Amino acid sequence: MARYTGNHCPVCEQAFTDDDDIVVCPDCGTPYHRACWQKTGACMHQSEHAAGFEWKPEFGPEAESAAAEAVCPNCGTHNEPGAARCSHCGVPLPQSGDAEPGAAQKHDEGPIYARAPGAGGYAPPRSAGQGPHIDAYSAGADGGIYRREVGPDDPIDGIRARDWAAFVGRSPMYYLMQFFRMSETKRRISFSFAAFFFGPAYLLYRKMWKEGVVTGVLTMLLAVPGLMGTIAYYNPDFFGSMPLGWLNPAITVCDVLSAVLRVALALFSLSLYEKHAKGRIERVCTQVADGPQRAEALARSGGTSMLAAVLYFGVLMMLEVAFFYMAGPAFLNALMMGF
Repeated sequence: MARYTGNHCPVCEQAFTDDDDIVVCPDCGTPYHRACWQKTGACMHQSEHAAGFEWKPEFGPEAESAAAEAVCPNCGTHNEPGAARCSHCGVPLPQSGDAEPGAAQKHDEGPIYARAPGAGGYAPPRSAGQGPHIDAYSAGADGGIYRREVGPDDPIDGIRARDWAAFVGRSPMYYLMQFFRMSETKRRISFSFAAFFFGPAYLLYRKMWKEGVVTGVLTMLLAVPGLMGTIAYYNPDFFGSMPLGWLNPAITVCDVLSAVLRVALALFSLSLYEKHAKGRIERVCTQVADGPQRAEALARSGGTSMLAAVLYFGVLMMLEVAFFYMAGPAFLNALMMGF
């Protein structure tokens, strides 16, 4: 029974020795101490026999090939010999006869970056300090959820992760994960709490000037009927003989449109940012050679602008102050009494 020496009995979990009395399950080949077999009265893998389970050795002449079969082709995890799926990411493991010669060596070369399940090709291992590295999850062709590792030189929508990170500046891992998800699923909708609460200020903070200015002006215009209503309530003489019967319906419509705009920004701002960033990055990459100079150019072109966001809120505040001044002393007194 030297073939089983060093392997473990599944009942007592003790390693077999050359002197042990060993019996083997006739269906799957799993070895047991005779006393352990008699104690259980049946194979520990009886429920798996119908699926074609076969025992794979841990040690011995056949152990090397069994171990190679148990290495996950997606994440590189070493699983129990004979396992059907990876215990870490759930990818189906290659079975006997599926693996090419030298597959075990390929599995040990490093993680697979941003590739579809079953696709060929292995990337070299990532070194510390090389750049962004994210763990992302997406659906495979068989409907399963697979773990993907994305390294600094791996493409996300045709652009290297390191270039995305250099352009984004703050919170690069969050945006890289969002951009990777959009690229994999082709779904552009993603809820952004920052865009929901800060609106156009978020777009300006991310240097989306055109989008920020357009939505900012629209936000201010939608606020005008409400501010006019405040003036008409506290200072009825301000508008003179101007008819104001339209004001209350206009306030209701503008409030609804303002809420719709806020939700739309929350749902589509990340998609807008991805499109904006991709265009800027591609432009820089065509003008600047790869290297530190490109990273610096991307950082200058992208990044964030806190000043732009502060200026937006400053303009909003000045607009409200102007309207409150037009509302007259009655409104100011009511405001002070509220405090």
